[in-house]
Amino acid sequence: MSAISFIAVMMIGVIGANIIKEFFPQISETFILIGVGLILSFLTEFQNFELEPEFFMMLIIAPLMFYEGSKTSLKKVRKNFRGIFFLSITLAVVTVLLVAVLTNNIMGSWIFSLAICFAAIVTPTDAVAVKSIISGKKMPEGVNEAVEFESLFNDATGLVLLSLGLSVLESGHFSIWEGLGRFIFVSIGGIIIGLVIGALLVRIRTAINLRATRPEATIIPISILTPFFIYLLAEHFGTSGVLAVVAAGLIHNFEGDMLKLTSTNVQLTNNTIWEILSDILNNFVFILLGVSLFGIWDIFKSLGWKESIVLFLISVLVYLLMLFIRKFWTNRKRNKSIEHFFSDVKEERNSDSTIFALSGAHGTMTLAMAFSLPLNTSILSNENREIIITMAAIVILLSLIVPTLILPKLLPALGDKSSDNINQVRNDMVDYAILHMVEEIEDSKVRSSLTKQLQSQKGLQIPDHTKSSKLMDEIISWQETLLDTTTIKAQFSSKVIDYFRIYLENSSKHSTGKKIRRLFSKRRRGRRVDSVEMQEFATIRTDISRLESSLYQQTIEKLSSLEKERLENKITDFSDIEEVKHILENRHYRIRNEIQEDTIIPNELLIEAFQLEYQFVLNQVKTDVISKETSNKLFKEINNAQVLQLQKQ
Repeated sequence: MSAISFIAVMMIGVIGANIIKEFFPQISETFILIGVGLILSFLTEFQNFELEPEFFMMLIIAPLMFYEGSKTSLKKVRKNFRGIFFLSITLAVVTVLLVAVLTNNIMGSWIFSLAICFAAIVTPTDAVAVKSIISGKKMPEGVNEAVEFESLFNDATGLVLLSLGLSVLESGHFSIWEGLGRFIFVSIGGIIIGLVIGALLVRIRTAINLRATRPEATIIPISILTPFFIYLLAEHFGTSGVLAVVAAGLIHNFEGDMLKLTSTNVQLTNNTIWEILSDILNNFVFILLGVSLFGIWDIFKSLGWKESIVLFLISVLVYLLMLFIRKFWTNRKRNKSIEHFFSDVKEERNSDSTIFALSGAHGTMTLAMAFSLPLNTSILSNENREIIITMAAIVILLSLIVPTLILPKLLPALGDKSSDNINQVRNDMVDYAILHMVEEIEDSKVRSSLTKQLQSQKGLQIPDHTKSSKLMDEIISWQETLLDTTTIKAQFSSKVIDYFRIYLENSSKHSTGKKIRRLFSKRRRGRRVDSVEMQEFATIRTDISRLESSLYQQTIEKLSSLEKERLENKITDFSDIEEVKHILENRHYRIRNEIQEDTIIPNELLIEAFQLEYQFVLNQVKTDVISKETSNKLFKEINNAQVLQLQKQ
């Protein structure tokens, strides 16, 4: 499969998963994505799919780690450096050693360096999977930070230890000092490259920000290419590409703190692009995991059911050991390195350490490392490679299934305020702005256009056509009564009124069309028309156009009165009125043979309306009616809507 076809199929998978999760919100997004991956694995092109580690690390992991780093404050990292080191490096190394000892003793054919390779593969954690699992639940803030920091840095630890294990397999001997030296070189070297190159790129971006007329055209492409360039550069020098992109991301976070409200357009655009890209790549990760499981099932079948059961039980034992290590490592009260993340109270500390232990979910990074093992070489047999891949897949699935079953029971719900019905709050916000704005707008067209514009914030609203049809029939009946008034009869001939009455009768039953022309064409069809008749037809057309204008103005005034009446009753649903207005406007401009022009809403009215929405949300959060999380979402929506409308103007 070509790269373009692969990306296209993966994008279809992402779209499908996003649609499915709307119908099954109770199912973790992670499992939906894995399920979509399993479905894709039945495609012929994916039958013999095997994850390409280099492709995966550079094109997916590198940008994801860079983005995660750019969201992390460098000041926080410096402040909590000891805790991060303790969780991401010390804990990872201890886990690798203990898991290696266990598997080395159980797997009789394994030497210790091979056990190290397996342990390094199953060590990296995935915070994204955990967030999906605990959706709707509140994790303790300190534990949440610990999980995110650990996930950000322990990938590199696992990769370095895997590289170290493979080098020992190849050379046949191991030196503690040599291994420690290699670990320091790969880790520190990657960090230095990331910091230096990241700082250099930040200087370049800042200079462009200050001098370029359209800096986003240059800065955003630089931002997107940064993780790929830094990853390749670090790997070229034999250091950790993952740590390099994380370090570069931290430097770019510092750039955002430095710029503050400078170059806001660049920062907003860049953040939006990276958010979307990050979401897509995270979805790719778990779809790829689902696709890879098909090949792992083939390995299961080739091993036989007895050996598969044995491997399953060993994998369960490995997973339980890692749970125990994580809980024991963080449950010790005297450890000052992690006191920022975990409570000092005994009961709370015990609960925090349990949640942290269960939050050690593993993802495609583990699978990618397993697939990165060399194939058919003297240092690693094909059988051992398949066993490691199989056990890694089992550990991944266990680390996703067990927390899904247990974590939601340990964590409290976000609370009533945090589970606000944001749709209802948004609707109330829009209605509040409309009710205040219409009181000061005299022009009915501007008032109607502004109302329609603000109502669109509620999302795509499908009008009630039954309600609109009923109102349309009422308006047509009312217009027919106007034709009988002395004012109309004094201005127009009976022939013009009769023609128009026929037109109205048809309008109440069918959609508007070229009915006036049909009336005239029937009179002309089959015979020649002389100049006198042509003049008469032209006069009638002109009179019908004048009559239409007169009725149109009166009808719009009637509909505006109906709007005001609803507003007095605090009703802001004008969908039927808007639909009827739209039909009447089309009829009006078609009969008059004119081009309908859009009503331009003055900028100051738009800004005032959005300010009212801001004020409504601010009052709601101040009075503790809605949560801060909900208010932040709405503030962001209002801001984006304001920018979009002003750009259109």
